[in-house]
Amino acid sequence: MLAGNILPVKKYARFRVFWCEGTEMLKFSDGETTWRQARECARPRRRLRHGKALGHEIDRFRKEEAGNAIIFTLFMFVFMLIMAGLGIDLMRYEMERTHLQSTLDSAVLAGAGAPIGSEAEDVKAIIEDYFAKNDMSQYLHEIDADGEGGDDIDTSLNATRAYAEASMTIDTYLMKLSGVDQLQAFGAAEAEVRTPKLEVSLVLDVSGSMEGNKLTNLQAAAKNFVTTILNGSDPGNTVISLIPFSWNVAPGPDIYDALTVNETHDYSSCLRFYSSDYSSASINPSTAYDQQIYTSLYGGFDDLDAEWRSCFPEDRAQILPYSMSEADLYARINALDADGNTSAHIGMKWGAAMLDPQFASVFTALQAPGVEVVDASLANIPSSYTEGDTLKIIVLMADGQNTDSYYFDENSPYRGANSPLYRLTFQDQEFEYGYSIYNVSRRYYDSWAASYCGYSWFKCEYTPTGEEYSLYYLRDGNDYLDIDDNDWLNSYEFAALKERDDYVEKDEEDERLT
Repeated sequence: MLAGNILPVKKYARFRVFWCEGTEMLKFSDGETTWRQARECARPRRRLRHGKALGHEIDRFRKEEAGNAIIFTLFMFVFMLIMAGLGIDLMRYEMERTHLQSTLDSAVLAGAGAPIGSEAEDVKAIIEDYFAKNDMSQYLHEIDADGEGGDDIDTSLNATRAYAEASMTIDTYLMKLSGVDQLQAFGAAEAEVRTPKLEVSLVLDVSGSMEGNKLTNLQAAAKNFVTTILNGSDPGNTVISLIPFSWNVAPGPDIYDALTVNETHDYSSCLRFYSSDYSSASINPSTAYDQQIYTSLYGGFDDLDAEWRSCFPEDRAQILPYSMSEADLYARINALDADGNTSAHIGMKWGAAMLDPQFASVFTALQAPGVEVVDASLANIPSSYTEGDTLKIIVLMADGQNTDSYYFDENSPYRGANSPLYRLTFQDQEFEYGYSIYNVSRRYYDSWAASYCGYSWFKCEYTPTGEEYSLYYLRDGNDYLDIDDNDWLNSYEFAALKERDDYVEKDEEDERLT
């Protein structure tokens, strides 16, 4: 039995519901659809009036599929419109954000790459200038560079760190339809430029004008500098050469021996530089340099070991080369004393030479067995100027301009044979034999014979047992100043020195120095 079939008798007729059996549906040529009963249909049990079949209508409507595609298409269109708007706004957002971040990255990198010695405010100005050139200054956040801690910018001798932030607001177009009116873009960038290796020459003024508080302040500043530099780099990556200067610079015997010098004496290690020597930063180890004449600054003969002299041979005045030791550098700085005139040009000459690659042979000599004044773990120092991983720096600490420098007069009569400076050479010797001048063929080898060596009629021969050494005397009239002891000898006492058994006789030109 078919139940619930709706029979449209006519298109405009009210719907009627019959309960029938054995029906079949026929379709006529006029397009109307009706039912022809195969046999007499039972009398309708119930007829629903208009409006009574609402539930059945709803059920039919629910099952009806006509028009579904249109509704789906409408929903899809709205969805695609929203997605397209989202895509356009997000693309604009990403373009602006990328531009902001790119400008920020470039600005921070440029700031971190500021020239050595730049202050924090200089780095800040570079970053701000980048944003100004891109017409984006309004987006850059304030940069803290006041030096009061927590700064966005840090600068040191071999490194610069810069940090900055920026943000911007972007208005949306189609995303407004979904209630999003604006998007926020934020960017941050940090960069650090560091040179891993440092070669430093610390050139310190220890002339007489630095005496007192000036020297005390210099020592404190120099030690603070040493600690800051050594702590700011990895062990072994930083070497510091300490170069004290006053009237001249004393390189010390180890550096002096590694150079080529026209040596005229051995009581000081200072060199003399001429105007042409300052056309180059280097001191060429294979070029012969003149030795500085050792004189009183004021030309007098009575106090050559006093403060005012042309070269100081003491350890405190000598160069400390290529040190990594904070303790050694502190000790040398603490030992500094203020004496003499100011020759900063000579100090800078040595400071530059200690960094010049031509000094590589000197560096090697300072590591040689028996010398070993430079740590054996160091290598390739001074590095080539083209070595990108090494920064060479000279730091000069001084109180003012140069003062007078005194040199020996080239035309002075006190040169060569007329020099008032004498060098007497001695050598430890052992008695070999003696003989009388009246019987030179008879030799006495016994120890008792040595007791007669002081007599004029008895001569003694000796065998050298040690190295030669020299004593220096400066003549003033008939008196001679012992430079080492600062004692005066009269002419008889000076002559008696040549009668000593250990005296080694030299030619006059060797004994009278320039």
